[in-house]
Amino acid sequence: MTLLRSPKAKLLASLLKAPGVSPEQQADRIRFMERDVCLTIKVIVLSALAYFLLFSDWFEGVPALGETDIETVRGAFRAYLAANVIIGAVLLAMDYLPVMWVQWAVFVINIVDGAFVSLLLVISGGLESTIYWVFLVLVIRNSVSITGVRLQIAVNLFIILCYLFAGLLDLTLHELKWGQEEITQTSPSPPAASASTRTPTNAVAITTNVPNPTDGTGTSRTRRRVSRPDTGDQQLEVGQALLLAITGLSDRNALQSLFSRVLLLLLLAVSCYGINVLADLQLQAEAEAHEFAIRQEQLRSTGRLAAEIAHQLKNPLAIINNAAFSLQKSLGDAKPAALQQVEMIREEVGRSDRILTELMGYAQLAEGRVERLEVREEVEHALQRVFPPALQHEVKIEVRCAKDLPPLLMQRAHLREALVNLLANARDALHSKGAIDVSVRLDERGCVVIAITDDGPGIPDYQREHIFEPYFSTKEKGTGLGLAIVRHNTEIYGGKAAVESTLGKGTTFTLTFPAKTTMTAAA
Repeated sequence: MTLLRSPKAKLLASLLKAPGVSPEQQADRIRFMERDVCLTIKVIVLSALAYFLLFSDWFEGVPALGETDIETVRGAFRAYLAANVIIGAVLLAMDYLPVMWVQWAVFVINIVDGAFVSLLLVISGGLESTIYWVFLVLVIRNSVSITGVRLQIAVNLFIILCYLFAGLLDLTLHELKWGQEEITQTSPSPPAASASTRTPTNAVAITTNVPNPTDGTGTSRTRRRVSRPDTGDQQLEVGQALLLAITGLSDRNALQSLFSRVLLLLLLAVSCYGINVLADLQLQAEAEAHEFAIRQEQLRSTGRLAAEIAHQLKNPLAIINNAAFSLQKSLGDAKPAALQQVEMIREEVGRSDRILTELMGYAQLAEGRVERLEVREEVEHALQRVFPPALQHEVKIEVRCAKDLPPLLMQRAHLREALVNLLANARDALHSKGAIDVSVRLDERGCVVIAITDDGPGIPDYQREHIFEPYFSTKEKGTGLGLAIVRHNTEIYGGKAAVESTLGKGTTFTLTFPAKTTMTAAA
């Protein structure tokens, strides 16, 4: 257990962990491999098999199969053909079906393919059959079509076990056949008088190499002939044949060949999985680099526009403020009413200047860069800014973050500003006394949802409808841009800001960020 928890083991696990594949990429893989490639090949192969299995005398070349076995094979083929027709219809209609349905259909047909190919291996020559190469193709195909790590490993292991079972079954059948032939050849015509004293345990071993009769494919095997204990009915049981096949007493070369091929299948499955992980990581890196570039350029454009507008408006405001100051100074104390009007002008000019200063902050934000942000770390940083450790307060704060949250691709300043604004609003609503709950979770669409809840007095309905509008404020000296900036910083990344409130019970602000989406153009 200590070894599994070591840093090296964790690093290896992170390297072998396949990155998440989007539903669109999963659909593209299935469309290419299963529908465009495999479905076409299956139509040709199944047509040929249908002719040989159902409409020709091909089974006459397989003397190991009796009439009952032939009907069993034909019944299995009909069931396999029906399964392929159903799954083929699903693949042809995959553009109109949920991706999850298509994925499970692919999983099922891969399992069915492995079982049917194992049957073909047994009836077409066993270990000498070229059907073995089909198992290699199935492993490669599974690695492309099935993106889920557990499902891919499970299907490939099932394919390998199918081949192992088919190989052992082939060895067992040959062992049974050889045992029956050996008994037939060595049994005397009339029992001799001296034979009555023979017991079932006095068999003598014979270790001569003799050629095995040809199997169904016309090939012959050189096998080791081993004496077996005599039984009462002089027949080799299935259990004995399987034991001899597994222990290698009957045909060591065949058994070594079987396990060598199984090892090759395992190595191929592991290699395909590793290549799959590397390819997915490369695609993920390219997609993130492209997304970073798009977002960075759009943020620069937004910042330049905000800075230009603010600069153009600040100059006239400065002139108005200077003129009002000169007018106020020239009036002196002669006209109090006029002085009051001038003072109002200066206050509004100051308020407008503060608004423009906040707008110019976008230009500074645009100088930043898009990063991969861990939401838990950003929440903790925002809490430290709003509630410094040295500050005494009576606010109970609870933070709940789900595990395995995906990183957010955005500028750090944008997320921090949104979180700080919401936490500061919650603190002000509580007057430094109450409870704040911060929860971060992943919804069913793969979006990161940040919810900040306080148990303050709540927000009236008429105010809640306008809470995110620019310049709308419930505070006496507020600019009305705090929540507007929160919404803006969320929506430029394709997210959404929402509020729910009940008078006397509290307020919940919710930010929803797509974990991976192209940034929308800023309004």
